[in-house]
Amino acid sequence: MIRSLYLKIFLWFWLAMIVVSGTLVFSVMATQRRLAEAREERMDSTMTPLIAAEAARIFEQEGKSGLHEYFRKFGNDRHFHPLFYDSDGREILGQSTFADADAVAQLAEQNDVTHVRHEGKGRLVGQRTSGPSGTKYVLVLDMRDPPPSKMFDALSASPAIQMLRFAVVLLAGGLVCFWLARHITAPIRTLRTATRQLAYGKLEARIGEPLTKRQDELADLSREFDEMAEQIQALLASQQRLMGDISHELRSPLARLSVALGLARRQAGPEATVALDRIERETERLNELIGNLLQLSRLESGAAPVNKETVELDGLVREVAEDANFEAQSRNRKVRVIESESCAIAGNRELVRSAIENVVRNAMKYTAEGTDVEVSVKCVSDPAGENGVIRVRDHGEGVPEDALEDIFRPFYRVADSRERSSGGTGLGLTITERAVRVHGGQVKAQNSPAGGLVVELRLPLINHRNGMS
Repeated sequence: MIRSLYLKIFLWFWLAMIVVSGTLVFSVMATQRRLAEAREERMDSTMTPLIAAEAARIFEQEGKSGLHEYFRKFGNDRHFHPLFYDSDGREILGQSTFADADAVAQLAEQNDVTHVRHEGKGRLVGQRTSGPSGTKYVLVLDMRDPPPSKMFDALSASPAIQMLRFAVVLLAGGLVCFWLARHITAPIRTLRTATRQLAYGKLEARIGEPLTKRQDELADLSREFDEMAEQIQALLASQQRLMGDISHELRSPLARLSVALGLARRQAGPEATVALDRIERETERLNELIGNLLQLSRLESGAAPVNKETVELDGLVREVAEDANFEAQSRNRKVRVIESESCAIAGNRELVRSAIENVVRNAMKYTAEGTDVEVSVKCVSDPAGENGVIRVRDHGEGVPEDALEDIFRPFYRVADSRERSSGGTGLGLTITERAVRVHGGQVKAQNSPAGGLVVELRLPLINHRNGMS
């Protein structure tokens, strides 16, 4: 099935052009045949009596030789074979006769009407006439192999010419259809590119003037797309500013709260320790939330540091895994690197570390007790280029299929096993997705057939040095 709109439009236009051209050719051929038959009928009824009368006169005055010369000269410009019968039914010219010609001659001998018998592609025309002496003669013209008309002959006699003409029609029609299909679909391709850029977070993507200046519906669509993109960019910028401002404003009362908490611990007795510990935990959680909000705000606005350096993915993943494993052991869990290929990217080390760490820590929370979080680094080549692929798998209950994309949205939570009581701010995977996107990569999640969730980070490489450890 053809999925390209351009090819569909081109092929349908071209097919329509071929059908129309073929219809015109065949209609012209049919019309020319009818015109040729009409001309033949007029010639048969008007010219044949004159030819027969002149032949009778020449025969009586000049004899058989004169009659031969007359038909020779007359037949050079006309495609027929003459048979001339006397009153006894003998063929005077000495031509070989045949049954159909004799039958037409006998029929014509009965009256002065022009008799026509169609035989295949041609016809036999019989005409009775009289010479100057009053003797009766019959002329039969054998026209069984004449072309109906010069034009029809040109259309039907040469297959090579027909094929050449058809090829010219196909070529001309193809060029016209190619331009027309391109003219229609070019704006759609441009709109598709801009839509993809917008979907991947490039909010400044616009169609631009070349298309919006067109005077058609596609120009209207392009202008409306640009207006929509402007509104989306403005709304997101406003949201990011609001998030950043709120986060900054919350930092000050949070700092004062921490100071007050310290003073309260000095002045309160042992009976207040439990309450103060709870306040401290909630304060730390709030501080973590605000930190994540600020980092997300910087990533969304483009204000995050993007100083590029060479980052060895395998070494970075091992560092993150070792730190996480130290923490996981206290929860009867482990974090293991099961595969590591040496490959490097150009990026911001801290951002990439934060992206990996968020995924690993998220897996630690939801993997079952007594199981391992499995981490791997591989270098993969595909038509899009070379990428470093980091896979993190837990052994938890997984995520519903319809929520696999939503887990990268801010504050999104899945019910049951991934509820709020499991901890976290709901921003870790969101920060991971934004950080990976800043580096030109992609992140996706899928449920493992053997159970658990697999999160895959794909980052473009700057070199590729394979090695297993």
